[in-house]
Amino acid sequence: MKKLNQLRAANDQQLKKIHGTDYNYTESVIVYLRSKLSKDPYAIEEAISDLLATLIDAQKSGHRVASFFSDDPQKAADLILKELPHVPVWSLLNQYWPVLMFFFAASIFPTISQKSQLNLISVVGPTVFVLAFVNIPFARGVTFNKLSRKTAYSVVFGFILILIVLPAIGYLLARTSPFSVSRSSLMLFCVSLFVLNLIGALGFRKIAYLFLAWACVWLLAFIGMMLITSALTVGIAIAGMIIATLLLFYHPEPKLQLPV
Repeated sequence: MKKLNQLRAANDQQLKKIHGTDYNYTESVIVYLRSKLSKDPYAIEEAISDLLATLIDAQKSGHRVASFFSDDPQKAADLILKELPHVPVWSLLNQYWPVLMFFFAASIFPTISQKSQLNLISVVGPTVFVLAFVNIPFARGVTFNKLSRKTAYSVVFGFILILIVLPAIGYLLARTSPFSVSRSSLMLFCVSLFVLNLIGALGFRKIAYLFLAWACVWLLAFIGMMLITSALTVGIAIAGMIIATLLLFYHPEPKLQLPV
């Protein structure tokens, strides 16, 4: 995602040309535009570049940025987003596949060193992390002077989901219905994820290395489960979690693809 980061950095430099209270106002709009996950991020940066050019010229002419968006900046930003193309499937996978894989890895790798079964306690922690990560887009618009009702409801719902509902479900299930997955089932699951990532590498060649990297993680997990409990399995569990954590932030450039 080097090219995308370069576009964002260039726009951030342009943003610095807007001064005073208009800077904070414009920055809020840009944050809102960038948080729209269903739109092509490259198209968003291009729209931001055009928007900044317009606002900079307007400020030089003595106009206020606030007047450009009327009294409802979120509505104005939504109109911009409405004209942008939807995000490609591979781009969504590039962004969120690591989150899904990390959830499984954080639940399964700790069981390797202890040869234990997967239980509810092992799943609740990673689930909270994933929900917190995915809930970030719900906060779109919180920096606007005028919040839409939809944004406010989304923020409230997100906090309720993370702070109340998830722990309550985990507590009830732990008391009434013990949750456990056998070692053999976990081994089969690791093999399934290994194969699934290989299929993903073939189906989405633009980000093939992302899937291949996670395929290696699940191959490592399977090998760890096959071995008897020892210092080696503890090392595999630790190495697997370190690698999974690093891959959580790995988003390969679209041009990196396997030769046909």
